[in-house]
Amino acid sequence: MDSYLDIAVKVLRASKRPMSARAIIGAAYRAGIVPEHLYGKTQYKTLQARLSEEILYSRHTSLFYRTEPGVFFLSELMSDPAVPEKYKRAFPARRRTRDLLNKPSLALSRRYIFSRRFHQFQNWHDLVKDAEEQDALKYVDPKSVGDDYAIVWSFSLVRRAHKVLSYRVGRYRDDRDQFANRRTIGFPGIVGFQDHTLFSEGDYGAAEGALDALLTDLDLSLRAFTSDGQIELPSSTHVLKIDEEMPKPIILLIMEWKCPDWFEPTTRRLSLNDVSWLDLSLRTNNADDFEPWSRAALETLCP
Repeated sequence: MDSYLDIAVKVLRASKRPMSARAIIGAAYRAGIVPEHLYGKTQYKTLQARLSEEILYSRHTSLFYRTEPGVFFLSELMSDPAVPEKYKRAFPARRRTRDLLNKPSLALSRRYIFSRRFHQFQNWHDLVKDAEEQDALKYVDPKSVGDDYAIVWSFSLVRRAHKVLSYRVGRYRDDRDQFANRRTIGFPGIVGFQDHTLFSEGDYGAAEGALDALLTDLDLSLRAFTSDGQIELPSSTHVLKIDEEMPKPIILLIMEWKCPDWFEPTTRRLSLNDVSWLDLSLRTNNADDFEPWSRAALETLCP
């Protein structure tokens, strides 16, 4: 185990109460359990990053969870009768757009996306097969991608009949001026290197990555659906090139996920702002209130 995570386990197990990363490090030094090879003036920041990564990537199997922003607790103590119930409620953290840019991401060459071939395909499976034949796909560092490639993003819509889930983007989630405090209809995700597996069925893991983004943002567990964790994946409906209001063009995969009848995002635990259902059969009179990706999606879904 990571040394910082090992320290957190020991401190939280002993304290049996949630603590901030700074408090955990302080308690570890007082107990004399910090290894000599760990040093630095901002160790609590490193610990907080390690804890956040563990929760993000391990999800429902993580050793830790948040009880409130910046405060962590041990998952194993959820079953401890001596722990107050208020400490057993996990706080779902918002994914931040800038945090998604930390992994190798699929990209299409701009030569390809500005060619006639690109516009021949609406279906992502067909497009990606053709792009492979044209040697137009590769993984890039999203923070330093050059001008020759455009990053591929999934944009997942939660659909119920003719309605889609809509919410307002907070600055914590996305601090870009074109997105912050605007309304959106999608849950974005990078199509990353780790999403592409033997089970990806020719889409480079776009569907699996999109589902993971939905489950994270909606605070849902696979166990909530079926005993074996099987769930319908989002399906790609449109492939868009977005270059207006953006520093560089991006490729947006519109994915649609049919949510179960019992799902209703109204709980206080859901970390989304101003949640509502948007009726796609009605004309949207406030298009300027939506961020650029949602506007493009709405123009495509209900022209």
